[in-house]
Amino acid sequence: MAEAGGVRDLPPSPARFAALAIAIALVFGVLGVRLVQLQVIEGHEYAAQAIAAQQVELPIPAVRGLIFDREGRPVAVNVPRWVVSVVPADLPDGDRQRVLYRLAQLGGVDASALGDRLDGYRGSPRDAVPLIVGIDRETAYQIGEEESRLPGVQVTSRPERRYLGLDGTADGQLLSAILGYTGPISADELARLSASGYLADDTIGRTGIEASFEAELRGTYGADLAERDASGAAGRIIGTASEPIPGRNLVLTIDARLQEMATKALQWGLDSAHLESGVTIVMNPQTGEILAMVSLPAYDNNAFAAGIDPALYQSYLDDPARPLRNHAISDVYPPGSTFKLVTGLAALEEGVTTPTRKWPTYGCFPIPDATDGSCLYEWNRKGFGPLDMVNAFAFSSDTFFYQMALKLGVDRLAKWAHQFGFGSPSGIDLPNEAGGTVASTAWARSQGRAGVYSGELAQAGIGQNVIAVTPLQLLNAYAALANGGHLMRPMVVRGFANDKGGLVEPFAPEEIAAMTADPGNLQVIRVGAREVITTGHALNIRRLALPGALSGKTGTAEYGIAAPDGSLPYHSWFVAFVPSASGADDSTLAVITFTYRAMAYGNVSTEVVKYFLQEYFELDQDLRYDPLTLRRISPDSP
Repeated sequence: MAEAGGVRDLPPSPARFAALAIAIALVFGVLGVRLVQLQVIEGHEYAAQAIAAQQVELPIPAVRGLIFDREGRPVAVNVPRWVVSVVPADLPDGDRQRVLYRLAQLGGVDASALGDRLDGYRGSPRDAVPLIVGIDRETAYQIGEEESRLPGVQVTSRPERRYLGLDGTADGQLLSAILGYTGPISADELARLSASGYLADDTIGRTGIEASFEAELRGTYGADLAERDASGAAGRIIGTASEPIPGRNLVLTIDARLQEMATKALQWGLDSAHLESGVTIVMNPQTGEILAMVSLPAYDNNAFAAGIDPALYQSYLDDPARPLRNHAISDVYPPGSTFKLVTGLAALEEGVTTPTRKWPTYGCFPIPDATDGSCLYEWNRKGFGPLDMVNAFAFSSDTFFYQMALKLGVDRLAKWAHQFGFGSPSGIDLPNEAGGTVASTAWARSQGRAGVYSGELAQAGIGQNVIAVTPLQLLNAYAALANGGHLMRPMVVRGFANDKGGLVEPFAPEEIAAMTADPGNLQVIRVGAREVITTGHALNIRRLALPGALSGKTGTAEYGIAAPDGSLPYHSWFVAFVPSASGADDSTLAVITFTYRAMAYGNVSTEVVKYFLQEYFELDQDLRYDPLTLRRISPDSP
């Protein structure tokens, strides 16, 4: 073995050459397999990723679903509206003032306001910021013609919500309490909903049906594919990633014709008695369908959909009659004598009395345990003599029902109030429904008290003091009486529709609870409600030539702070249903009217319901009284 420079050469070894060859083959084999995997097996994936990096998805808004009344009349539609937007990233700083000034000239707006809107935007500089909404077609074309001299400016057409009346023309007040309106999405909402596909320039349902059915009406947005330019911005559209899915159309239970009729009757009553606020609701007791729901004063939901003028919005906020609230479901009031429905049925069910037992009535009923010997007055200040349940209900004797409430006790009275749906929201498919108040021992303790005083309990028996309800709750309670004891969930949406307003997927009526009351006892109260009409307690409404046995109940509800003479301001109620015969449970029509602070000589609400029934049944009669003078409006009417 030779040595050179102290280094010894190893003799050649076939084994070492073989191992080296194998190692080299393995390395090149692994590299070859990986190369095949990258270029052949996974090549299409990497190619797709490379292409995707050069593309961007642009959202395609879905068409918002239409809304129709129960007869297929469109009441909420979409109309095109021109919008001028600016993409901040495409607006050179040196051109900003010139561009905004020119847009202000063309659009007839203030240039500083445009600047404020642009500065107030907090989204991506690549987003189009709407600056002028609602320009006419001619202005849109003129701005489009100057596009090359207005960098960053875009003129687009987008759908805007339009609310219609009975005849198909724009009417933003007729159904505003039910439909609500759409408006621009807020920054907080966008932060919460962007993961669900909402965009910075989106609109969203604000209240009413538009809010409670937002998901169904909105639909699903699609996406276009656009090339990215060198700066990463979207350029030419090259395809569609997904098609938008339009929102679903809805059919209301509301009949726009009845809504207009009920509005006319209620507005007449308010005007006649110089009142500002009231409610009328019409319902089918058998199904819970709301046929009309009027809350006055109303607001213009078209003004909101178009971008409401700040001065108009402030006037709504400043109005003490609160036109932006749906008084039918969002406000609670003492029900007055209409609550005798609950006290009367509870007394029968709990064995306090029987249908035939007579109780004395008093000019002023002494309050048990009252240390000062105080008493509670009968409404006529003299009493009615001995009365059974039917006649006590018919004459609306306060002192009779004081006795019933005191014999029941607060918790048994509360139990039956809850069976009628009082004390909690009904679950109607509208937002912002109030629950009301029903006195009980538990309620008193929640107020830091040991219980309810006897004087409070007596007044609770006639719907005063510690009882508060919404007009919808009260109508629904009488609907349960009218249909034989089925508490239905009120509904204003009948189902999904096709694009012509035809019902294609109905929503089934829903029973909240079946009352445990004896059918015979319910019939006693229904007969009493019929006697309210026939005895003349509700004046001449008994003379209406209706195809059925009109039944109902009046109510006068005191509230607030007493005047120096001890009198209290009051509201008025009237609720009615129309069975085929006295005591029957087959009524398909129930109506209630509530008028706020209705301190008139007559019951304003009774006159409003009377007027509605005359119109609804197309009677050749006008039996209305002027609520201030109690003089007949049309003395020659049959």
